[in-house]
Amino acid sequence: MTVMERDTPTDIRSSVDEQKRQEAALRAKKLRGRNLAVLAALLALVVLFYAITVVRMGGTH
Repeated sequence: MTVMERDTPTDIRSSVDEQKRQEAALRAKKLRGRNLAVLAALLALVVLFYAITVVRMGGTH
């Protein structure tokens, strides 16, 4: 196989498309991780507010 046969525009285009797909998958994975971190922080905040409310209500009775 010669260099000209191997580096046809179709091969280059398919490799570029594959690279774009990989970058999109990596971006989605990072975004998913960030979303899970935000979810964990929000859940921790909800639990904290609930605990503070229970403690404050328990002290008045």
